[in-house]
Amino acid sequence: MYAETETEISQAHLKQVIECIEGPIVILGGWAVQFLVNEGYREVTGRNYLGSRDIDLGFYMKGQNVDDTPFAKAYSALVNDLGFRPLSFRLFKEMHAETGEPLDMETARNLPSHQIFHIYVDMVLDRIPENFRERFGFTPIDEPLLAHVFAEEGRHLEREEFGKTIWIPTADILLAMKVRALPDRDKEHKRIKDVCDIAALTLFGSMPGEEGWLEELIGKEDIDRFKEVLTREDIERASEIIAIEPVAVEGALTRIGLV
Repeated sequence: MYAETETEISQAHLKQVIECIEGPIVILGGWAVQFLVNEGYREVTGRNYLGSRDIDLGFYMKGQNVDDTPFAKAYSALVNDLGFRPLSFRLFKEMHAETGEPLDMETARNLPSHQIFHIYVDMVLDRIPENFRERFGFTPIDEPLLAHVFAEEGRHLEREEFGKTIWIPTADILLAMKVRALPDRDKEHKRIKDVCDIAALTLFGSMPGEEGWLEELIGKEDIDRFKEVLTREDIERASEIIAIEPVAVEGALTRIGLV
């Protein structure tokens, strides 16, 4: 789905990010999905699951002064130590798409766009403190489902990656985040990637056995919004990308009430 060089560059920077920031380090998004499903997916398909182009990190803000939070420390480390630059609510670097070498602003300005790969870090909060924009100058992404990961036992998995312990939300939480995000995607490739990830999490992740768990997590309105925008073509394209038959992808979505 993505060029191998792009996911390799992203993974190399994921390693740098994990090594640079303090815990708990919560990985979200595509890399979290890859960590969760890759073993089972590889057993079935003989290949690794999709990597990601972006890096998504989760932070817990409840009851903390915004200046004395893991978020503030991580933001400072990414900008000052790793050289990421702010762009609205994201951090980014410009890399040479072929060599993977970082580009300074002047060099990037003189290269054609197809030779530049932008790597983004999205720092996601469980809630937005009142003084956040005043302190940091932007409004961040907030995802209330993150509160489950930090506050409830059994809502995250711990594993060793790049010499650090990282937290990964359980498959049901990751899937719920993807379902909520998909209707607002303005880029087609991100929407299709979400469908791939949702199918993979359902097929190869550990999901609750009881009915109605997804609606309990995010509500009927978010599920209905997902159903309204999902198309047959989305399912077929996701099926082709992850090399799983369309009937299996559709069946996975049907089992959790998304089709």
